[in-house]
Amino acid sequence: MEIILTAFLSIVLFPVTLLASWLVVHPQQEVVVLNWGKLSKIVATPGMSWVNVWGRKLIKISTKQQAIEVHRTVVADGNGNPIVVAAVVTFRFVDTRRAALDVEDAAGFVRTQAMAVLKQVASRYPYESANHTISLKTETEGIAKEMRELLQSKVAVAGAEIASFELSDLSYAPEIARSMLVRQQAQALVDARRVIVDGAVQIVHHALELLSEHGHTLQPHDEARLVSNLLVVICGESHVQPTVNMQGGDTRDAGMDEKMSKLLETIAKNTTPKPS
Repeated sequence: MEIILTAFLSIVLFPVTLLASWLVVHPQQEVVVLNWGKLSKIVATPGMSWVNVWGRKLIKISTKQQAIEVHRTVVADGNGNPIVVAAVVTFRFVDTRRAALDVEDAAGFVRTQAMAVLKQVASRYPYESANHTISLKTETEGIAKEMRELLQSKVAVAGAEIASFELSDLSYAPEIARSMLVRQQAQALVDARRVIVDGAVQIVHHALELLSEHGHTLQPHDEARLVSNLLVVICGESHVQPTVNMQGGDTRDAGMDEKMSKLLETIAKNTTPKPS
């Protein structure tokens, strides 16, 4: 029936058929031709082609690389904190038949699926992690790969090939940004203090080893006092003046007290920050 109708219209309206049946295909573009609702052919060769105008429908699909922006959206991260995320997706259509026939709007389909993938993956991981586990802030490359693979599995039905899926914006939501900044500062202070304490313990241990190597044997109470004073000097933020207990009747070696005093004074001078 379709063939008879096409032939009749082509003959009766021959001038219209001759002039209106031409179509132009641009580079990196394919045209899916439907004839009376049925797939007729796919024109992929750039230039002019002649396809009978009667009963035809043309669906033009670009095979160029395309980029879409997934706009900023608020998502709850793995710890339940609201964060703002945005992304950019680069893709191209490699199967024009699927892009034209299997989905309603191929580009819109990719954009909608990209938004869903972004929210899904961002909700799996925390914004940042104190125990060095995977987080959105530190593992951007691995998370981008995970998002690309997940999106690829969802848009394969549309004949799309995902080249990249990159985060373009990542931050705490405005309502908690201030409190999170305070928490980050507190965490940084704790980490800095931990480094200082670790270094102080190593210095004290080395000082005791040096005293032992040079033949200076300390009594347990003297060693405890030395360790306490050294830790105060090294870990203190301000200049610390070492003191030596000179109580009368003390049976400890006066020469050892003098050496300890000089040692503490030297360490105090070396650890006092110089004015800039």
